[in-house]
Amino acid sequence: MNMLHTTYLRQFVRLAETAATNATSFLAEPLSRRALVRVQGAEVVPFLQGLMTNDINHLHIDGNPSMFTMFLNNAGRVLYDSIVYRTPEPDTFIIECDREVTTELQKHLRLFKVRRKINVDCVDSELTPWIVFNPTQSGAVPKPSETNQKEVLTTIDPRLKELGVRIIQPTGNSLSDIEKMFPNATLKQPTLSEYNTHRYIHGVGEGVIDHPPGKCFALEANCDFLHGVSFHKGCYVGQELTARVYHTGVIRKRLMPLELTSNPTGDVNSVQTSAGGAVGTIRGVSQNHALALLRVEQVMKAKELLVDGKPCKTHKPHWWPKD
Repeated sequence: MNMLHTTYLRQFVRLAETAATNATSFLAEPLSRRALVRVQGAEVVPFLQGLMTNDINHLHIDGNPSMFTMFLNNAGRVLYDSIVYRTPEPDTFIIECDREVTTELQKHLRLFKVRRKINVDCVDSELTPWIVFNPTQSGAVPKPSETNQKEVLTTIDPRLKELGVRIIQPTGNSLSDIEKMFPNATLKQPTLSEYNTHRYIHGVGEGVIDHPPGKCFALEANCDFLHGVSFHKGCYVGQELTARVYHTGVIRKRLMPLELTSNPTGDVNSVQTSAGGAVGTIRGVSQNHALALLRVEQVMKAKELLVDGKPCKTHKPHWWPKD
């Protein structure tokens, strides 16, 4: 009797999950601000290990499909935030980065390869990144069906599952090709980008607007909270400062979501308290949401925050570790 009850319960849960998926319309967008760089060669694993904040063995040994990481300069400042994908080809990885710094990233990689047998090339003409996400804040994401297309890579965003499913598919493919991967979900492609707003609602930065090259630190950009840095793998470029800041436990400023009552005018990007003290700087704005580098302790204690003289709100994202 208990076994029968358990069987019915499992069937009910499956039906409820399917109904919830069918009831939600997911958005699918090509990530036009992102580009892809392929790195391959017999020595690619130790090569990337010495340049990234994260541990390449998460992909190479553990078999994870993707991981979040950052490339730093010698002073420990962020140059490029990236998502690295494992491919079916041996000794081959694809690095997703901001389109504006594609050339700079390739130069950075080639500078450090020295005599290693490593090939670095842009694959924009071959592959394009897409994102499928839930525009509500429920956190539900669609599950792709099994696909036999070796040229298609799918993975839940390695930073935060609420950001959606990232897809690397051949350039020229369209929404109809992605719909085949999600037969139990309704997909729509918005006429205007909704992805940046979605990221800002969840407080996640991406690209040169949110992480100005050479001007911010990995931990201020929440790289540690977003599973993008390893403190156990050993040395990499910029590792000394990152490790020292982490172990002191003093990170006064972090990127946080900001809800605006109206868009700032002109070049206004300062966040202030009602007493007039500056407590942060806006990095990016999308609709009535923004991402700002804020002094965490001060903004959480402030009675009111202002941008351009108008009130705004912030909070600690749910994915931050509890105090």
